[in-house]
Order: sequence, then structure tokens, then C-alpha cells
Amino acid sequence: MARSLSPRPRLWPPSPKVISLALTVALLAGMVAASSLLRNLGPSVLRALPALPAAIAVHGFQIAAAAMAWRLIFHAPRPAPWLMVKARWVRESLNGLLPLVGIGGGVLAGQAIARQTGRPFAGVAAGATVDLLLESITQLPFLLTGLLLFSTLAPGVLSLGQAALLTAPLAAAASFVAALTSPRARGLTLRLADRLGFGAALSRLTGALGVVNAAPRALLGAAAWHLLAWTLGAAEVWIILQVMGTPVSFAAAFAIESLGMAARSLGFALPAGLGAQEAGLAAVAVGLGVPTEAAVAMAMLKRLREVVLSLPGLIFWRWSMHRGH
Repeated sequence: MARSLSPRPRLWPPSPKVISLALTVALLAGMVAASSLLRNLGPSVLRALPALPAAIAVHGFQIAAAAMAWRLIFHAPRPAPWLMVKARWVRESLNGLLPLVGIGGGVLAGQAIARQTGRPFAGVAAGATVDLLLESITQLPFLLTGLLLFSTLAPGVLSLGQAALLTAPLAAAASFVAALTSPRARGLTLRLADRLGFGAALSRLTGALGVVNAAPRALLGAAAWHLLAWTLGAAEVWIILQVMGTPVSFAAAFAIESLGMAARSLGFALPAGLGAQEAGLAAVAVGLGVPTEAAVAMAMLKRLREVVLSLPGLIFWRWSMHRGH
């Protein structure tokens, strides 16, 4: 007599109870981290607090721009803009306060999009992956422009080896996308993956990416939105330093933001690039003549802005999971 086989446990997407428990723990951890950050703010950071509302407002426009980029990855009819803005906010909140290494927040935030639009979850998750890769690719010209500006404003400070180290992760992401999109390169990549033992996983990924809107017009439009979002980050740096009484040119702010975010990319294994972002921003600012105390305060204020926006995002996501929205 044939023995009946019990169904294999579902590994992904996780059950609502698992997600609920994980987010509750994350929310508590985030509150502890926020309390610790506020308790340890130095006098210079406290003097920079008047810039916090402006920094939050600028980053709100960044979230909206990045959401519009993500929206273009969907085939028509695309999700409503307001839904994409909420999903991007939640995505950043999860990635900012959880050790999700960038992509996890997009996948979890995509569950709400899948529920409310009736789209397959696998397709939404694939779109989040493509959007993350596209965001990484557009950071490369943003970084190269910042390197050019930094070399012009502070010649001889940054060595060729340091510049290569900053560009390496972004160049690797661009090469990976090229390997998945070019038919010839994709074949070579799949054969190499087979020899290394993960060909099946890569084949599933390329199959999932097939449901994403990869039309040149959509990808170029999404890239333009991401470039706008990156540039708005430079505006945030410029505003913070203006309020602190250590004004810099917008070119210098652009260099600080681009190289600082590249340093965060090097710390991709850390939750939200914790420590790598602050060190990178402060080091570049000091290299451009910003006093050390002001440079550290600017970097810490950007982190404080992230926490201030991410905690409500986690609360909203916890509430929406409970309500089934």
C-alpha cells in the first residue's frame, strides 16, 4: 500500500504569524536602537536638530521618486502611485531596522502590493529584485560624478585604489544585470553557475524576471527616477550643513552624498550599512574641508532621520498586516 506523503512545509512566503512575530521583535529592537541613539547624541548633533524637519521633507520626495521608479517595473495596469509610495516607505523601514541585506524589505513590502492588486507574489518579488538592481546600477554614474567632483574640489586626497574599492560593488551589480539581460552573456552565466552548483537557482531567478516589464522605455524611466532620488540625497546634505552654519557648495554636497552612499554599499552585510554610512559621509566631508565635529553631526543626523521615518513605517506595516491590508 502506497504511503501518503504529507505536504512539504511552506518556506516562502512566510506565514502571517511568523511575519507578525518577526515585525513585533523588530519594532521593539528599533525602539531600543532609537532610544540609544537619542541618548548618545552629542552637543553638535543637538545643534543640528533644527535641520531634521527639512531632512525628513527632502527624504519624503526621495521615497516618492524611488516609488515611481519601482512602479514602472510593473506591466500595465500599474499599481496606484499612493500604493507604491506606501510600499517603498515600508520597504525602506524594514531594510533600515532589520538585517535584510537590501532585498528582504522589498520582498516583504511586495506582499501588500500582491494582496491589493491581485498580482502573483512571485512576480512582485521579482520586480522588487529588478528595482533593487536598477537602483544599484544608477548609483554608479552618481558615484562617478561624485568622484569627479571630489577630485576637482580636493585633488590628491583620494587614491586610485580607494576609488576602485568604492566602485567595485556597483560595477559588480551592473555586470550581474548585464549577464542576466544579454542572451549570450546569460547563457555563459548559466553554464558557469551549473559548474559551481547553483545553476537551478539562477534559472529560477531568470524565469521570475521574465514577468517584469523590461521594455527600454520603462527601464530608462525608472533609472531617471532613481537618479533624481540619489540627487535629492545631496540636497539633504547641503541643507543640513547650511543649518549647522558650515555651508558647502552643492557640488561638495553631491560628492559627500555619492561617496558616502558608496561606502554604505561596501557595508552591505550590515543592517542599513550601520557604521559604514556614517564613517563614509564624515570622512568625505572632512576631506572637503568640513570640520570634523560638523561632519560627524551631519552623518548622525541623517541616521536619526532614517530612524524617525523607519519606526512609523514598521508600526504601519505591523498594523497593515494585522488588518490584512
